[in-house]
Amino acid sequence: MYILYIVGRGSGWNNNELRYSLRSLDKHGINVGRIFIAAPELPDFINQKAVTWVPADDPTDRNHKNIQHKVERAIYGSDIGDHFLLSSDDHFYVRDTDFDNYPYYKKGNLPTQLTENHNNGYWESLVNTRKILERFALGTFSTNPHCNTHYDKQAYIENQLLMDTGYLSKAGAEVNCMMGNILAERGAKYQNYRDVKIYHIESREHLLKQIGQNHCFSISDVALEEGMKEYLQELYPNKSRYEL
Repeated sequence: MYILYIVGRGSGWNNNELRYSLRSLDKHGINVGRIFIAAPELPDFINQKAVTWVPADDPTDRNHKNIQHKVERAIYGSDIGDHFLLSSDDHFYVRDTDFDNYPYYKKGNLPTQLTENHNNGYWESLVNTRKILERFALGTFSTNPHCNTHYDKQAYIENQLLMDTGYLSKAGAEVNCMMGNILAERGAKYQNYRDVKIYHIESREHLLKQIGQNHCFSISDVALEEGMKEYLQELYPNKSRYEL
């Protein structure tokens, strides 16, 4: 299975999130095909013989729009396979994972409206995504559970009008959710996923308890200041094939 990493500017840790994500993939990944990295530039520790760089800047101030821009650069401007998984530099694997048989994961339904506690650009894009999907008579579940998302190149191209509607709207839309509901309409069977994003760490045991039986976890920037840098080094001390 091909994997597309989306990487932006502004890492507060010199892109070491990507370094350790790739180490975890190298350690636990089964049936991993070519790795594509859509980013403005590659970190200097990346082995360019082991990955394919998809040059893609961040053209807007909205992260979800930049993600979609990079997905389209990969689909239209690289030789990525017809089916691939979208990943992020803050995904870390803790159990062996067969990527050729990676499940289709979802996480509940998209919100219908903003609330007092969920009232920012990200939530605005989720509400807008639901409205657009309803307009196109598609499902409205969320595929943003901080793990990998399935993509089908041809399905994306055939639904470019939907994708453009999301990108060109003021709020933008979540491209992962649009892709997921397109694939579900075509017969993909999605299953609920227990989302694990680490915000606070009290100890190594506390970290492992939060991860539970999940195959991977994600982290916030706050966690990096609470010992996560040291835990990642402990979990993944060995260089991956993707590093110099």
